Amino acid sequence: MTRRIVLLMLVALTAATLACEIPGTTSPTPFALPTPNLTLTAIFAPTDTPTEAPPTETPVVALVTFTPTTTSTVGTTPGAPTATVNPAAGRPNGTPMNAVNLTVAPAIDGNLSDWTGVSYGVAACTYGCNLRSGDTDLSGTVFLGYDSTNLYVALQVRDDKYIQVTSGRNMYKGDDIEIQFDANLTTDFTSTSLSSDDYQIGLSAGNFGTVAPNAYRWYPRSLEGSLSAVVVKAKQVADGYTLEAKIPWTVLGVTPVSGAKYGFAVSISDDDQTDTAVQQSMTSSVATRKLLNPTTWGTLILAPGGAS
Repeated sequence: MTRRIVLLMLVALTAATLACEIPGTTSPTPFALPTPNLTLTAIFAPTDTPTEAPPTETPVVALVTFTPTTTSTVGTTPGAPTATVNPAAGRPNGTPMNAVNLTVAPAIDGNLSDWTGVSYGVAACTYGCNLRSGDTDLSGTVFLGYDSTNLYVALQVRDDKYIQVTSGRNMYKGDDIEIQFDANLTTDFTSTSLSSDDYQIGLSAGNFGTVAPNAYRWYPRSLEGSLSAVVVKAKQVADGYTLEAKIPWTVLGVTPVSGAKYGFAVSISDDDQTDTAVQQSMTSSVATRKLLNPTTWGTLILAPGGAS
């Protein structure tokens, strides 16, 4: 037993001696972790949102302004007929209308039996055409005559429903006749607006009862008002009505001369709504007719010679 103990003690002593010389048996040097891989860090670490540098100048937005190019003819408006600058030839719109030089004045009674010769159609729709069903709804023919004192107008009007509940200034809101007259073609032949020598006159048959036939002048504005000097008579007939009017030349500011030409249009206004004052449609002697543009009117010629 004593020998066994001695041997164990020798082995232990030898191991202790060897431990003092083996590398790594000294106190370990602190382990330093390697620098992390930056790519992996970028994947897992929070990423700061970069701050965008402010602009150095305000952006300029180019605003392109388109100026329409228009081609205009002196004395015309878009959509209006071009007036040939030749007042002696009259307006280049529609058929020229001749007023017969009368040696005997017609009786103004609404009866057209004493009117013979050429008549002119008043059937070109110029307003509210979608409300007009055809010629039987609204159309007409006109006879024209003159003497040294008056212009005479006689109309045969086809109208399947006669409505007129007003008079004077508002007669156009019902069945009436309207005349445009340019008393001086030479001075303002190419003017597209009304002047002091341009007239609009209304002729109403009344209502064949409580409202008497009457006349009204809308233009020139300075002369606007009822026209007691104009004689108007009318009669109802099976398919509409007839109307005659005697218009003194003084109302139109004219001294008549045989062969003279004037701007002119005759139109018929229609209202088919019972007891309601409204202008629904209109037909005219000239298809180009615009109320406020004299270059769109037709031509009236005071025919030379005489007729009975």
